[in-house]
Amino acid sequence: MEYNTVRKPLAFPEYGRNVQKLVDYAVSLEEGPDKEKSVKAIVAVMGNLNPQLRDNPDFKHLLWDHLAIMSDFKLAKYSPYPVPDKNNLYSKPSPVERYEKDMKYPVFGRIIEKLMEKCKNIDDEDRRNELIKTITNHMKKSYVLWNKENINDEVVFKVLKEISGGELEVQDEDLKLIDGRDFMKAKARPNNQNNNQGFQNRPNQNRNNMQNHNNNNNPRRFYQNNGFHK
Repeated sequence: MEYNTVRKPLAFPEYGRNVQKLVDYAVSLEEGPDKEKSVKAIVAVMGNLNPQLRDNPDFKHLLWDHLAIMSDFKLAKYSPYPVPDKNNLYSKPSPVERYEKDMKYPVFGRIIEKLMEKCKNIDDEDRRNELIKTITNHMKKSYVLWNKENINDEVVFKVLKEISGGELEVQDEDLKLIDGRDFMKAKARPNNQNNNQGFQNRPNQNRNNMQNHNNNNNPRRFYQNNGFHK
């Protein structure tokens, strides 16, 4: 008995071993019209086996690319589309850029620092001030969200200047950031609404049970000023 462990690995297991054998057979055929017909028939079979690929606008192109890879690019010349580069087919992706610089204020996150770097390159003073306003408001939101306490606007402005190396500074003396307490109330309000809605959506029987809990007919004992009663 022949096991899959000793067989040729499948480039696309979703097509199955029989399709791979058809591809290998087509590779072994001599050049001519029969070989070209066989290749087109194999592509048609591949499309029928995976109809979900038809949602892709490049459905046929995808099938021909799969055939080229399954044949080790020996049938690539029959493809009516540009075939992928064999040398770059299994290339590794470029490494993800790492941010080596330590953050002095991790509570504000690296995105704030990147926004500050973008803001430094803005020449338009109005746009620059608007972005500074957005950055400082987001800084205050982040602090309140993670520390569960308010923070003075002056402290946020000072941290902005410190993180940016003195290049960014709030120009509007009357600038007022969001109120931290109002922000936390707004964050908590949807949760309270969801809890109330969940209570209202409970079956009527559950609500009746809770109402009957305080009824005199309830067998449970309850306390009054003159002692325990049933």
